[in-house]
Amino acid sequence: MNKSLLPILSITAALILVGCNSANQPQNTQLSENQQSPLSQQSHSDTAHTAENALDWDGIYQGTLPCADCPGIKTVLTLHADKTYKLEETYLERNVQPIITEGTFQFDKNQSSIITLDSASQNRKFFIGENFANALDLEGNPITGALQQYYKLNKVQ
Repeated sequence: MNKSLLPILSITAALILVGCNSANQPQNTQLSENQQSPLSQQSHSDTAHTAENALDWDGIYQGTLPCADCPGIKTVLTLHADKTYKLEETYLERNVQPIITEGTFQFDKNQSSIITLDSASQNRKFFIGENFANALDLEGNPITGALQQYYKLNKVQ
């Protein structure tokens, strides 16, 4: 009985080895021009996660920004999905009307989390994060120093 099992076991082992060996052989995965991979058809910008396409950035942001000669500037920045904005600034403890500026903005091509308001708002820049907007300096750099934490507007709606 042992002699009859030996040929069967040998054939089975040979088949397993041949099967494993052919599984390791590289297959021809080259696609013809008409059979492009769906991934290769997408552009890089479609798959890159940016603030513009990955965050729910449209809405109302508010906070009190520092002021050199007053307790602060109550700031409300409304960003619309059509890339228009409304910026309302109220100087605290001053008897003046709020300054309201409206216009358009754009996302920076090189730093996709930064928006630049149009010239009506002196091209001011903001870093857009998850449920917040940080005011930046005119070059688009974060404001540093003792007051840096006060340049944050929180999303309220």
